Amino acid sequence: MIKIENVIKKNKNTTILHDINMNIPKGKCVGLIGHNGSGKTMLLKAICGFTKIDSGTIKVKGKEIVFGKEYIKDSGVIIEHPPFINYISAWDNLKILANINNKVEDKDIENTLLKTGLFNDKDRKVKTFSLGMKQKLRIAQAIMEDPEILILDEPFNGLDRDSVANLQDILMEFKLSGTTIVLTSHDERHIEALCDEVFILEGGKSIEHKVLAHA
Repeated sequence: MIKIENVIKKNKNTTILHDINMNIPKGKCVGLIGHNGSGKTMLLKAICGFTKIDSGTIKVKGKEIVFGKEYIKDSGVIIEHPPFINYISAWDNLKILANINNKVEDKDIENTLLKTGLFNDKDRKVKTFSLGMKQKLRIAQAIMEDPEILILDEPFNGLDRDSVANLQDILMEFKLSGTTIVLTSHDERHIEALCDEVFILEGGKSIEHKVLAHA
């Protein structure tokens, strides 16, 4: 599903990604682990086509991803802090997004809000949301159109214990239905619960690849 070959990414005189190679099969959940600055977020941006790489190739479903030309398709993405329209409701934010591709109807938006635990707050303006509620809305944006691929950078950030368990259930459901998932988490328990494979990054290099026992 996602093939990364010899990817190098530089920023001026600093190499952020060093010769990264990964093969992520369809329907698998792959975790990226590493300290801040290890290159995890930059790699996710490169997979999506949100940043230019200096050399190497990234292919998704056989099509090369090229910054400014070809971006990832049929995907749900959480990278850093996707913007909301803060002065309108959670429902309206999702409705505007849904109108871009016209893949989902109002009942699908409703189901997504129920699934993520936001239904009772759907009419509240996003500017009144807590950090955890905003994270749930990011998750709702990512999963609403039932994508083939989920690219999730620290999706558990800001969530309380019950919401973490709920998100784990949501992601497991997607995985079992054949969705390909790439995620990062600073808490290795999330990785171990969900992922089939793990890549450990350090200083922009992939220093270890592990296949987990339940894969």
